Amino acid sequence: MSQFNLKIAFTTEQLRILYTTGTNVIIAKQSDGRSPSVAWQVIRPMQTNSVSWKEEYGIYASTAEIRNGAVLSQLANTLIGIETGKQYILQSSGAIIGPHGGGFPNAFMLSNQYSGMHYMVAGLFQDAIINGINITNNAVSATPVLMQSNAIMNPNTTIQIWLQSQVVGNSVVTNITSPITELKFGGNITDISIAYDSESGKFVPAKSGTLKSSSEPFNYIEPSL
Repeated sequence: MSQFNLKIAFTTEQLRILYTTGTNVIIAKQSDGRSPSVAWQVIRPMQTNSVSWKEEYGIYASTAEIRNGAVLSQLANTLIGIETGKQYILQSSGAIIGPHGGGFPNAFMLSNQYSGMHYMVAGLFQDAIINGINITNNAVSATPVLMQSNAIMNPNTTIQIWLQSQVVGNSVVTNITSPITELKFGGNITDISIAYDSESGKFVPAKSGTLKSSSEPFNYIEPSL
């Protein structure tokens, strides 16, 4: 199982401005090629920040709405470390059971058989360690799934990072107000060190940091205003 490590650096002056403006570091994970819709982690930054995680997931179900700021409260979930290529079932009792056969290769599948709502929100969640603190069960994706329909969820090792105020972790975020830096973990890319560049509003490779890769894993996305 792969473990990935990210280091994020700020200068003293940058931190002063971030604290004055109430701005935090937002980390999301790419979901099926779409822009991020879930703030997986929200970090109150320090000069040097460390984020580490393993490629282990769980499935959750929620009645939250897909709207900006909605917190993804989990009304049912699996344990972390579920299998791809298997089917999990949200029963009419409100519990998720599995694994069962009938899934798709390299993807997670939740069958919504819960009869209490016309649709549920389903997604993956993943743990992380942020500056030495365990953050558990935060969602990395969210998608509506109708009753008697299936949600197919593909794990992705690419993350997005940006700065923004008034965003909380484990919540839906649709209004992104600053440039996104996209970091492509996976394969031989396990460790990335970045620093914030105030002029561009983006994150760039840290001059003294480590980057275990033969290719450039950075990509940039403009704000979605």
